[in-house]
Amino acid sequence: MNAKRSQAMLRLPRDQTPAVITTQDGERADVYLFVPPGENVAQVLDDPEPFVAVIYSAGVRLVARSTIACITVRETHAVADDGDLPVERQKATVRLRTGGSVAGELRWTAPPGRRRTLDHLNEPSTHLVVHGGGETSYVAKAHVASVSEEG
Repeated sequence: MNAKRSQAMLRLPRDQTPAVITTQDGERADVYLFVPPGENVAQVLDDPEPFVAVIYSAGVRLVARSTIACITVRETHAVADDGDLPVERQKATVRLRTGGSVAGELRWTAPPGRRRTLDHLNEPSTHLVVHGGGETSYVAKAHVASVSEEG
């Protein structure tokens, strides 16, 4: 059976970035994200459009960004550090509302007087970035239940 599409497939240059997606219901899956050249995973997740195309093993799904709790990629696909800027570091475990957790290191460049982890968590960004084990996880703040500092 040949399914008809509502519109022709657009062929725009995109990198297919391997990732693990965790959705708000706790489902985890190996996927590929379409990342435009010159952009990174964080920019794709912060896009204001409500849906993102994700390649699952069964095919492409159009996933509501608001349902994505966490995207984990290998370090090679993550955002580079801020170079010579001073970086705060804190080992932490981020517990998701789904019951899962992400452990690793939070890193951020703090303005004067705002070096605490709490200050970082309360910044206006939509995601926390957790580094560990050769992977980087982008955790949606809307899906975080708690953060425990370690060490």
